[in-house]
Amino acid sequence: MKAFYENVGKANNSLFHYVFTILLTIAGYFTGQIPLYIAMRWSMNKHNDIGKEVLVEFQKNPDFSLIHIDKNTGFFLILLFFVFALFALYIGVRYIHKRNFMTIISADGRFDWKRFIWGTLTWLAMLAILEVLLYFYDSSNYIFRDPDWSFLVLLLISILVLPIQTAFEEIFTRGYLLQSVAYNSKSIFLGFLVSIIVFSVMHGANPETFKYGFWPMMSYYISAAVLLGLIVIFDKRLELAIGVHTATNIFGALFVTYYGAALQTDSMFISKKINPVILAIEICVLGIIFLYISYKKYKWDISNSFNND
Repeated sequence: MKAFYENVGKANNSLFHYVFTILLTIAGYFTGQIPLYIAMRWSMNKHNDIGKEVLVEFQKNPDFSLIHIDKNTGFFLILLFFVFALFALYIGVRYIHKRNFMTIISADGRFDWKRFIWGTLTWLAMLAILEVLLYFYDSSNYIFRDPDWSFLVLLLISILVLPIQTAFEEIFTRGYLLQSVAYNSKSIFLGFLVSIIVFSVMHGANPETFKYGFWPMMSYYISAAVLLGLIVIFDKRLELAIGVHTATNIFGALFVTYYGAALQTDSMFISKKINPVILAIEICVLGIIFLYISYKKYKWDISNSFNND
């Protein structure tokens, strides 16, 4: 595991460098919100029915049709937040830390596309099997929507832009932060714990927390963070975790979304209600299966994964 974070010590590694890189990343994230702000102001000026009550409802349930913006356009504008944030993080790592950005993903600085594709397709298949079982258990919980031409646009956005969002979250939390904390504290477990906390806090303001409750949704976010963190620590690189995260969001965007979801799209199915605690249990079960398959496929040595050597 040491090789995964030892590149931290070869770059600028003072508190100053971390503070400025994180602030730059946050600035990038908020800069990415400017196109959405412009689109919302344009829509509000054009439509007189967008009042305070509508905006409050939109904050709780970000359905862009409420403010007369095409859902695909709104989806793309939200993803721009993360495009700008990833670019800002790259600038910080490359020019403030003076570090090869790709060494955040793997010790050798290479991106293993085979790992990413295998992780994405395997997790997509597992999610699909689970959803089919849930559909047969309670088909009344699902509303089907006939795909039209806009679904093709959604598909393109999901394939070409959505992975940037998931890549940013993985690179920032389970790459940049996990490695930095693990190296400077000499504790991989502490880096693992910080990545879980930051990932959960990043999702704490999602609209799902208003509809389904903060702590019930936290159980899901924490379960996901633990799974993704274990994948990174066992595999000693990020591609599998990025693949699993990407598959999760693509599945939600294209196939099954639910009322109150952070990413509201015209997916093929809408789930009328969800139970966050059940979702957490499901991700734990699927996660154990995925970890076992990956352990066999990539011949992980998990016995020493949390050792600093």
